[in-house]
This record gives sequence, structure tokens and C-alpha cells, in this order.
Amino acid sequence: MKLVTKLIIVATAASFMFGKGITLTWGNQYTNVADVLTANNSFGVWVDVNDAMAFGWEGTTTTSLLKIGFGGPAGMQVRLGMNPANTAGQAITLGMSRDWWTSAGEGWGTKFSTAIDWAFASQTPGNNGQFVLTMNLGFGF
Repeated sequence: MKLVTKLIIVATAASFMFGKGITLTWGNQYTNVADVLTANNSFGVWVDVNDAMAFGWEGTTTTSLLKIGFGGPAGMQVRLGMNPANTAGQAITLGMSRDWWTSAGEGWGTKFSTAIDWAFASQTPGNNGQFVLTMNLGFGF
């Protein structure tokens, strides 16, 4: 009986945690560092918890953040990011993202999205108010 209970709990948790799928993202990230616009490659992995929530990792080697996304107005996503190592002075960010195009196919799905995040809690005072604009191409399953 204990084995059946454990299997039911694991199956229920797995179906909840990976309800919609996993998305791998690749794109460009634009940042205003010391009032100079810089561009870097950006990579990420997002896991959908349900229709209105996702969590993942996104960024470059210097600005990577753990992020949580919540359903927002007009099909947008509210994003809260945290960088425990405070790399590049971005400790906590708040932002919005929007999927502009999504495929309607089966199996691998693709999407094009844009996000903007603001650093609002940083150990480097000059980085407060810094923005990061990300344009991603996502592949999900």
C-alpha cells in the first residue's frame, strides 16, 4: 500500500510540475551598462508549472538569473528574477515579457518573444534602474 501511495504522489507531482512542457530559449540580450548599450547572446530553460506560471533560468554568463513568471494582463508574463551570486550587480529584477508568435504544430513548438527586465535591488548602486531587453526564439516540447 505504501508503494502505491508513493507512486500516486510522484505521478501527481510530475503531471503538475510538467503540465505544459519545457522551453529552451536562445536570443539576444541588450543592456545599458554605464549608459552604453551592449549586446550579448542569451540562453535559457523554462519549465511550465501550469497555464499561468513558469520558472527557469535565463541570461548570459554574466547576467544569468533564476526567474519565476506569472500570468499577466493581455497575455503578457510578469517576471521576477533573482541572481544569488549578484553577478554584474543584478541581484533582483522585475519585468514583463510577451510572446509575439507561437507555432500551432504538434511535438516541437516554437515561439518568438520579447522581454524587458529592470534591476531594482543591487549591491552596485549604479545598476539600480538598469534595464535588460531580451529577444528570444524558444523551442518547446
